[in-house]
Amino acid sequence: MRVWLLLLIVTCQACQQPEPKKKFISAPSWIEQQVRQIDTSLYSIKRYTTIDSLPTDTAFIARENFRAEVSDFLQLPDLSDPEQARAFVEETRYEDLTNRAIISYTAIDPNKQPVQSIELFVEPNLATGDQTRTILALRRHSDRNGFEQVQLIWQMDKNCTRTRLIRKPGGTEQVQTTKWSWNE
Repeated sequence: MRVWLLLLIVTCQACQQPEPKKKFISAPSWIEQQVRQIDTSLYSIKRYTTIDSLPTDTAFIARENFRAEVSDFLQLPDLSDPEQARAFVEETRYEDLTNRAIISYTAIDPNKQPVQSIELFVEPNLATGDQTRTILALRRHSDRNGFEQVQLIWQMDKNCTRTRLIRKPGGTEQVQTTKWSWNE
């Protein structure tokens, strides 16, 4: 009887243990760090805009406008926050061809999350430490007014690209690609 009572107490205590919190990496904090660096740099920032197959429009933008222009990147969910991390699962894999580790965060229920996935491409380096080289995110939104898919690619210390695919009901599909380049 005592053994059963002890077993019951241990089992109840184990059930009361809080579930371990996910410790995911925050992509927006990496991007925020890059934006702050660009804000204080002397880089000239170029914006290339292409709509469908029309010729690319090129323009220089002021550093003080850069943050607003790349706001889609800064609005990615911060998965280091346990509340937001609950909606995602993590998968890590190594790709021999590119010599990079890929950390993928995928929405558990893509219909409830505006951002379906975030991937970090990490280059292992024993001498200087692992370095995130690329952040890739995919966002989709669909309702009665149409469909929008946005792919975001941030190349650390070089450039970032937003590709937006828009499909309106009864209309044609439009693809708009905007690239900001500052250190190429």
